Amino acid sequence: MEKIFQQLDTDSEGLSSEEAEKRLEEHGDNSISQGKEVSPVKIFISQFQDFLIYMLIAAAIISVAVGLIPGEEARVTEAGLIVFILVLNGIFGFIQDYRAEKSIQALRQMSQPDTKVLRDGEKIEVDSSELVPGDVIFLEPGTSVPADARLIESEGLDTDESSLTGESDEVDKKAETLDEDTPLAERTNMAFKNTNAVNGSGKAVVVETGMDTQVGDIAEQLNEAETRKTPFQREVDELGHKLGYIILGVIGMVTVFQLAFTSAPLLTVFLAALSLAVAANPVGLPAAVTLALAMGSRKMLDQDVLVRRLNVIESIGSVDVIITDKTGTLTEEEMTVRKLFFEGEEFEVSKEDEDRPDFSRHGHETDPEHLRPLLESGLECNNAEHAPESADEKFYGDPTESALLVSAEKAGLKEQSERKREIPFSSERKRMTVTTDEGKAFMKGAPE
Repeated sequence: MEKIFQQLDTDSEGLSSEEAEKRLEEHGDNSISQGKEVSPVKIFISQFQDFLIYMLIAAAIISVAVGLIPGEEARVTEAGLIVFILVLNGIFGFIQDYRAEKSIQALRQMSQPDTKVLRDGEKIEVDSSELVPGDVIFLEPGTSVPADARLIESEGLDTDESSLTGESDEVDKKAETLDEDTPLAERTNMAFKNTNAVNGSGKAVVVETGMDTQVGDIAEQLNEAETRKTPFQREVDELGHKLGYIILGVIGMVTVFQLAFTSAPLLTVFLAALSLAVAANPVGLPAAVTLALAMGSRKMLDQDVLVRRLNVIESIGSVDVIITDKTGTLTEEEMTVRKLFFEGEEFEVSKEDEDRPDFSRHGHETDPEHLRPLLESGLECNNAEHAPESADEKFYGDPTESALLVSAEKAGLKEQSERKREIPFSSERKRMTVTTDEGKAFMKGAPE
């Protein structure tokens, strides 16, 4: 442990405020770069980067350019109508994309919670973006790990690393020394940025921040990934090319026919071809496509799905089946106690939205006082807690313990006794034990 402190030039009491400010200037904010921020101008210009749009712009230019020919008038009305539709379509698409971009930026700002850290030997809360290597931080159930950190103390600490690895199983973390060649996935003495503490508690020293963290490395690879067109964009481009070829083909046939079978002057033939080119362009198609995508975006937003670009709506909306083997990472992570087995009998527990007794047996209501010993064990052997009303989650802590907490509260059990000692759950014991000042011991764990 002393070796870690020496390498980071810190100690178990953390950094001083002055030293933290120096290191913040040296290492930068503890934040993940999301690539180059898209400016409003680029968002607006992107609305016109489509082959169909190019065809309509060309048609508008041709309509005005005709006026340069002696004796001919510019088709200002036609050109104005095309430009009006294009600009209106661009503004509409810009509003949709810009709102989505601002919403995503707001979500990023919300994802920077405060972190408990030792500064000047005192435990304070600072913005996670201000953490620097050498800071000593505290990890508790329900908190998000703010940076890559080496554990120096651990009391039954488990973390959920599904956001980093895709695996939903909780990882048991211990403040122990491992071999230097230990694979990254097996470094159980490390807590990684953007993972969550679900059980126990810990104390750790920050070793990497921002883009130097493991999740920062992933973000950098994503930022460097090639941006490809969606299937819908490719289909629209292909349609535009086909329409362009058809229009050119028809113009060519009409021109050849007029030159071969009529005595019309060459200039008249040329102007007729230009008029046909302008008239044949599908002026309303881009606007119809944008409107349809915007309606899809609105419907998805009603389902709490935020889409950054309109052109991906069709791709997402066409998904019928998602096949995955990652249990738990696509669920709501909400659990509910549905049945209790006590004194040789089975009891049913209702959901919150069900219109029936909280506890019943064979359809008849059961006095929860009869089940008190079992429910009390679930309450006392529990580190979950209610989240503030402003939080997105209902509880902080392990989903299983949250479910046990709810079942106990249904029976009127809300206050935990003063805890004297806790033996955390471990993979070896497979159980958690708690003793109280009242001289009682409670235990929960695997049946075996």
